[in-house]
Amino acid sequence: MQVVEPPSALPAHSTSFQKARYAQAVALYQSTVLRDMATLRNQQYQELTAWARSVVATADAKAILQSARNASISADLDSAASDLFSLRQAGLGYGTGTVVAIMGIDDTSAPFAPTLPSGLRGSSVVVDNFPGSVDEQAAWQSSLAQGDAARAVLLTPATEDQLVPVVQQGLDGAVTDTLTSVLFALGQYKIQAAALPQMRQLLYLLTVKYPGATVTVNGYTDNLPAPGGNLQLSRLRAQEVEEWLIAYGVAAGRLQAFGYGDTDPVAPDTSHGQPLNRRVVIVIDPATAAGTG
Repeated sequence: MQVVEPPSALPAHSTSFQKARYAQAVALYQSTVLRDMATLRNQQYQELTAWARSVVATADAKAILQSARNASISADLDSAASDLFSLRQAGLGYGTGTVVAIMGIDDTSAPFAPTLPSGLRGSSVVVDNFPGSVDEQAAWQSSLAQGDAARAVLLTPATEDQLVPVVQQGLDGAVTDTLTSVLFALGQYKIQAAALPQMRQLLYLLTVKYPGATVTVNGYTDNLPAPGGNLQLSRLRAQEVEEWLIAYGVAAGRLQAFGYGDTDPVAPDTSHGQPLNRRVVIVIDPATAAGTG
């Protein structure tokens, strides 16, 4: 990116006219730089998206070797930790979030639940296209949580298109969690059994990692009409998650629940995308948890 030259400094004893022109030039320079930076960020995001999709497509297209079917991914995680250490030794990567994406897994049974090496503590871990059962999800969530992962997101085949935004959140260091397993039946707001592993992971975050943080719980719907209206239904979904957390010990004063109806869909409101839009998004503000460990 080519950066425009900043305005020349004001001469000594400038007139009011010169000062006004200089202020205009500075404002134009600043807006131009901000616009160019936004363009660059968008280009980087598009390139990241294209890369992630190409990696997923390549992984899906390759046959899994029989010798690799029973292999533990611990060695791969150790390799990732080593690579990250090398980058930091070279002065790269400080102050940025780190994300480990696990793709192409075949065996999700409990003995193969990964243990996060110490070099990846504080990283977000995203598992794409997780094929396991609810119990296996719980085993993986527990293992990654014990390894001190900042977040552990298991994307099922129904939610695997969330890979790019979830990775982007981790790289940005944002503590925003779209509860990809906390999806609701049409017109319903009760938490389903499949959501419990991710709810327990959220509870771990709020009681162990960010015990003093404030939390905003945002509920959403698809665009199909609902009894009482989509705005009310979205509020009920957010309140259901809020009440579950309170029941398990999170102080009510830390939580706020809001409903946004069918605004801000994450997928097209078609028969395939509507289930993904019936969701809850958690925003954790760790600022109030400073110094709590």
